[in-house]
Amino acid sequence: MNHPISSTVRAEDLLRHLRDLRSGTYEGAMSRAAKEVVYRQGVELLTPVAVAILEEANTLFLNATGEVQVIGPEEDGSGGVVTRFELSWPEQRAAQVMRGPRGPLQPVRIVVDYSQGFLHPHLSRSTAGFWPFQVTSAADAERQKGVLAAIVELELHQRIFETDWRILPVSRQWE
Repeated sequence: MNHPISSTVRAEDLLRHLRDLRSGTYEGAMSRAAKEVVYRQGVELLTPVAVAILEEANTLFLNATGEVQVIGPEEDGSGGVVTRFELSWPEQRAAQVMRGPRGPLQPVRIVVDYSQGFLHPHLSRSTAGFWPFQVTSAADAERQKGVLAAIVELELHQRIFETDWRILPVSRQWE
């Protein structure tokens, strides 16, 4: 695309996304099977970037007590494919949600979702919305850093909201 490179707005991703919507393709792939191949290649390229963002959050907020896990790509149970990059830590695994629907506190997640009804995959999380997943090169994967960091920060804040600010080990330095 012949657009200026921006360090804050992922213009290329949204413009490629619009091209896909107009053509009914995903990065040139037409069939669901071909689109899944592009998805899987994109996830492979994104993995080191997503893991690095989660490891940075682990160091900054969890005093390196967390564990990063890559789950997928795998079937989502509804005919789609999903990949989850997760960061869990001891306090989170032991906690229960206090605000909102009761249950175990979920790990911090970056999700790459290609649901059955979607034209193409998205970086998504219910609290973070749906971000175009236009990753076909290492440069594309690197360009996702800002969005991935924003998703992780939002996810961490959501875990604080659902429980208490003390859920993050770094907060103990203020007690």
